[in-house]
Amino acid sequence: MSPLFRAALPGLQWLPAVWRRRATWATVLRFGFFGPLVGGAPYVIFVFPIPFAYSIGGLPALFAGWLFASWYHRPGRVPGWGWRLLFGALSGAAAALASAVVLVLAAGRPDWTFVWVIAVHGVPAATVLALLQRPPRPSLHRSGEAGPRLAPA
Repeated sequence: MSPLFRAALPGLQWLPAVWRRRATWATVLRFGFFGPLVGGAPYVIFVFPIPFAYSIGGLPALFAGWLFASWYHRPGRVPGWGWRLLFGALSGAAAALASAVVLVLAAGRPDWTFVWVIAVHGVPAATVLALLQRPPRPSLHRSGEAGPRLAPA
């Protein structure tokens, strides 16, 4: 193929490095798949909890997973269970809060108590998924540098 007719796509180099990692997106999808299941677990006494949980909680679960994975998969860190608990709860609350604000503003009748009740619903699911997250594998430095050299003995 001639270089004259070759189309060059921009690639993903403009994204932060943590968003280009496969492990980050695996965590986001894990939150998106299991988040509504865990969040809808208290409502299993109703007839159709699973489709309702995914229709209401699918996007907030993906957003919570994206927030958590952006923090968790940064290079050079292996967070303990306390940090995973804290940031899981914060990401779940932030994602549920953002979706609740959109629902309240779309309804036309702002009831801010409803917003906080919905925001609390994102905490348990994100916390459980954050605590079940395996520690990330140490990432190798790939910038072309050889790293520290060992002195001959």
